[in-house]
This record gives sequence, structure tokens and C-alpha cells, in this order.
Amino acid sequence: MNWDDLHVLAVLDREGSLAGAARALGVNHATVSRRISMLEQSLGQTLVRRLARSTPLTETGKQVAAIARDMELGAQRIERFSHAAQGTLSGRVRLTAPPVLVSEVIIPALRPLRADHPDLQIVLSANAQIASLDSGQADLAVRMVQPQGRQNIVRRIGAVEFALYATPDIAKLPPQQWRFVAFDETLRHVPQQRWLEEFAADRPLDLLTGDFHSQFAAAKAGLGVALLPRVMAEGCRDLVRVTREQPEARPVWMVIHADLKHAPAVRAVAGMLVEAMRKI
Repeated sequence: MNWDDLHVLAVLDREGSLAGAARALGVNHATVSRRISMLEQSLGQTLVRRLARSTPLTETGKQVAAIARDMELGAQRIERFSHAAQGTLSGRVRLTAPPVLVSEVIIPALRPLRADHPDLQIVLSANAQIASLDSGQADLAVRMVQPQGRQNIVRRIGAVEFALYATPDIAKLPPQQWRFVAFDETLRHVPQQRWLEEFAADRPLDLLTGDFHSQFAAAKAGLGVALLPRVMAEGCRDLVRVTREQPEARPVWMVIHADLKHAPAVRAVAGMLVEAMRKI
């Protein structure tokens, strides 16, 4: 039996389709299908049902996939153990954070770290989704929602303040004439969006986007008043703050997998994050 084929089955179970598994593995769906067929042949069991529009796992397939996921977790623990045991400021550290913090806080703070530790490679993911540290997607994560789970080291490292910004010509308009740039329906639940909807009252939220960078660009283009992170908008000469009212600041949390808390490379990146957040 080829152990790599078990990994393919676990990914297929997690992704739910050949196409999804192929994307996750970086191969084509024919390769996934061939690997599953090889695993079925070596085990003498049917693991998936090959239907016209889907490939659901059989009951046997589900049981084998569950065992394969446990093997994945074990392999990831070995990788983290090896990383932590290196004892040097070299190798690779995977960091994920919300896009606005990546562009406005983390990237500007990376130059001194790279100068001090030239053998350290940072894999930086600007992702609004919550990456899983247990699945090996990241060694450290920065989040704007309080993390859950006892297996990780969690520390609050700062907060992000928000304020309302617009171009000077829009700022001169009577407030009852303001039109707003806001999040789309996928992010209506976030605290600053709820605050903006209450502040706008019956005034229109007529340009909706899914990220701060688009809102920032829209505000600079004179398309309305936007509620933006102050770390992003405060230094922009094209925008002015239109009111002193603002929502409560959002806490920022750093999460480190417990297996990596003593790894020198991870600790160096964590120290950089703490110092960078202290300066905003």
C-alpha cells in the first residue's frame, strides 16, 4: 500500500469532490481518481462511489479516511516537533493574518526581522478566513476574533481602531447627504458593520464590497464615506476624517501552536508581531 494514496483519500473526504481534492493537492482530478483506484486495488475494497456528478465515499471509505486523517495529524505533529527541535533561527515560519494587517502592519515590520535573520523564510498568507494551526496551514495566526481551543497559545497583542473617512469635498457636504461604502451581506455580522448601519440610519449604503482595500479605494475615488481601520486611512492625504464618532476598537489576537511555543524562529516572528502592533 502506498501511504500517499491514503493522504489523497483523506483530502477527498475533507474536500467532498474530485475537483476540490485536486485543487487542494495541486494536481488534476484524473490523478486523484487514479490514486484512489490504486488504493482500492491494494486494499481490495471499494472506497468511493463513482457517480455522474459526485464521488461520495462508501462506508468503508469513510472509515479508512478517518484513520488516514489521524495519520495526517501524526505527520503534522512530527513536522512541528522537528521545527521546534531545530533550535536555530532558520527554516520556514508560516504566518496567516487578515489582509489589512498584513499590508499595513506586518509587511512594514518585516525588514528588520529579515536583516537580523537572513536564513529565516516567512510564508505570509493574507487571509480573512481563520486558518487551522492543527492542520498545518500555519504556525502562527493573527486574528480579530478571539480564538478558541486549548491546544494553542493565545495572546492579545493590540487592537484596531476604526473611523469614518471621505474625500475633502464629500466631507464638506451636510451629513444628511452622505452616502456610505460598506461591507456586503457576507460580513454584515462584524461589529464595525453593525455600528455603521446604525450610524447611517436612513442614509444609503449604496456601494458594498467584501474587503477593506476595496473600501479604501472607493473612498479615495470619492464614492462615499467609508468606515476604515485608522492604521490604513490616517496617513492618506486624499482622505479626511469626517467625524469624531467611532465604534469600539477590535482586539487583535496572536495564536501559536503549543508544539511550537519554544521554537526560536517562531518566537522571533511572534516578537516582531507584538512590537509591530504596539506601534500602531
